[in-house]
Order: sequence, then C-alpha cells, then structure tokens
Amino acid sequence: MINFKVIILKEENIKDFALARNRLLAKTKSEWILFLDTDEKLPKKLAEEIAKLEPGNFEGFYIKRKIVFLGKVIGEDKVLRLARKKSGKWVRRVHETWKINGPVGTLKNYIIHNTAYNLHNYIEKINNYSSIHASENLKEGKSSNLFKMIFYPKAKFIQNILEGRGYIFSMLQSFHSFLGWAKQWELQKN
Repeated sequence: MINFKVIILKEENIKDFALARNRLLAKTKSEWILFLDTDEKLPKKLAEEIAKLEPGNFEGFYIKRKIVFLGKVIGEDKVLRLARKKSGKWVRRVHETWKINGPVGTLKNYIIHNTAYNLHNYIEKINNYSSIHASENLKEGKSSNLFKMIFYPKAKFIQNILEGRGYIFSMLQSFHSFLGWAKQWELQKN
C-alpha cells in the first residue's frame, strides 16, 4: 500500500505548465504524488485503487481519463499522473509530460476530465494553449509551413471523428491545430 498526496494545479494564467508542476513537486513531502488539474476529478474507485496499490518496482503509473466535453463523455486517453516524487520531472511548457526514470504501470480506474463546461471557456483555453504550443515548437526546433497549417488540422479532425468524439469537439481540436501552426508561422517570420 502506498501513502500518496493529491496535488491540484490551481495557478491562474500558467505560461509554463511543467515549471508549475515541478514547483509543486518540490514543495511536497509525500513519497508518492497524484497530480490533478482543476478540471479533473478523482473518483472514489480510483482513490481506493491507489490506496491499496502495491507498486513493486514501478516508479509511476498511467491513469486512464474519461474525457467529458459539454457534459457528455466523448472518449478516453491516459496520462502519467501518479509517481514517486523523486522518480522524474515534468517537461514541456504545454501538453507537458512527466518523464519518469524507471518502469511505469497502468491503473484500472479513471480520472474524470471535464475538458470544457462551455464553448467560450474551451475556445479561450485553445487560444492560450496554442500560443504556448507555438513557441514551444520553435524551441524544440520544429518549423511551421503551409502544409502543416492546411493538412494537420484536417488530420486532427478526422482522427477525433474516427475516435467518436463528436463534430463540435473535432472541429475545435482541428482549430487548435491550425492556430498552433499559424501562430508558429508568425513567430518564425519575426
């Protein structure tokens, strides 16, 4: 059984999500950390699974997420959110990942991710994230071009439709892709 602490990322107007998570990670004294965002919920079954967990040689665990958009479950993904404090660190300013040194398992139960309560909120989120994403792509040596601005959003739309995530969500994810590449194009010109 493990003793874990839930850390919720609550900062306003975050410009570097990895930095914000790493600051919280450094402050905690618990050996095991479960990171949640303010739009995520920890169901009782998952909390019980974690409390009874025998980690063995695992340094972290992926947790499946049910994606809720405008009140409807539209799919799932998985994120690495539970790990030993000293097993790694968060990287990338947006769409950040927890890089863990050692083996990683997957838990059975889900986090609930309410990705958007309304369209206004989600469009603001897309605008903010795409700006950070564009500058992070530049930092990583990626380049934007017309091909990426035209075809990546179409591919993102098709991917989300095929995953059954609905027309509105798929369009917004496509728009997010377009904005990221278009904003990067602007940054490259300067």
